[in-house]
Amino acid sequence: MPWSGSPAAVLADLLGGPREEPEWFGPAVAAVVGGSEAVLAAESPRALEEATVALVGAQVRRAVREHGRGLRFDWWYAKVSEALAAEVREDLDRGGDNWVGPWRLLHGLAAIGTPALASAPTGSIRKLSAAVARAGGASQPPWLRLVPRVAPGEVWLLRDAYGSRFGIIAGLSSDKSDPVVFLLDIDACGPVTVLNAGTYADVSESAAAWRSFAGVSADGARPRRVETADEVAVLAYADYDDNILHGGESDSALDNWFRANRRLRDLSDHFRRRGTPLPRPRSLYRDLDTEPLIEDFTAWYVDQHDAKPDTEAVAAIAYEWIEGALPGTWNAVSPHRVRHLRAVMSDWIDDRVTAAAHTLIPDWVRWHTEQSDLPEQLRVLSFAATDGSHDRPDLAAPCAP
Repeated sequence: MPWSGSPAAVLADLLGGPREEPEWFGPAVAAVVGGSEAVLAAESPRALEEATVALVGAQVRRAVREHGRGLRFDWWYAKVSEALAAEVREDLDRGGDNWVGPWRLLHGLAAIGTPALASAPTGSIRKLSAAVARAGGASQPPWLRLVPRVAPGEVWLLRDAYGSRFGIIAGLSSDKSDPVVFLLDIDACGPVTVLNAGTYADVSESAAAWRSFAGVSADGARPRRVETADEVAVLAYADYDDNILHGGESDSALDNWFRANRRLRDLSDHFRRRGTPLPRPRSLYRDLDTEPLIEDFTAWYVDQHDAKPDTEAVAAIAYEWIEGALPGTWNAVSPHRVRHLRAVMSDWIDDRVTAAAHTLIPDWVRWHTEQSDLPEQLRVLSFAATDGSHDRPDLAAPCAP
């Protein structure tokens, strides 16, 4: 799979990146515009969103898996909006009737993009609306004007037994006739990442889908209604950045690249309007206090082995364990988190401390399973993740063992 680039390449992209339009832009824009007739079958805001996501998502997937770096999705989104607006304008000028698909797709883009991204299609809709009205705009479905107005209502939360996998379900509707829920499947075993996303008919269906995504650790999870933003603080840390894509993301994550970002923003706005804003995210890489972990693990280790562990090795593991970790997940010890720890440690300098730290991993995992009060079946899975080579595991591997 193509990796998004070395640290130097990523930094170059962030500071300005390639000066020329990426080569994948043109074909991808043309594919979306050329496929715009597909949205004509949509008969509701939800159906139009889904058709838009399918068209746009196919190009996002192709870009990530075939090009990998310097993707510039925000810029490409604006290019798609410009091309669709041009298609509508030119067809109206010719007196044609092929403008309807691009016109409706502009509404779809306005619905799935963040406010910054949606400004381009929204602006085009506003500028073209008079010409569209003269050309037969009255024949357009009434629900079309509702498409960009979809907003969250009630929110539900699921969390797996390990404590590092979250399912957040937002009830959405543009009007009472077209209710839908949106699922964000978020993993916090390493960097907080949206692993899967999509719309479902109701809470029950989306909860079942999330349990299927998360695996055995989510078997007993049931959705509960969220009352305060603190319960879903993970949302404040979940963000997309096309500089860290690796090509192994799920189809649903890539298809919903733009819409998931929109829903994350919608949810943040939703809690702010309720007077309970999401907690302000703090750096997960600075001012880390490892002393409580070090002291508690050392006491447990002495009790188990009647000897002290290597002090430097424990300190090194503790720092790596909580660096970048979501607050409230210090004892979360899923197999994926164990693999992530080993992956990071595989880049350590090969010295005495590193060797000692590797020998401590089984005890480290066992201690955390006891702190988490996990059922035996899940303890076994976590402990099994300590076996095998110390070579770098796949950081993109799914949470489930």
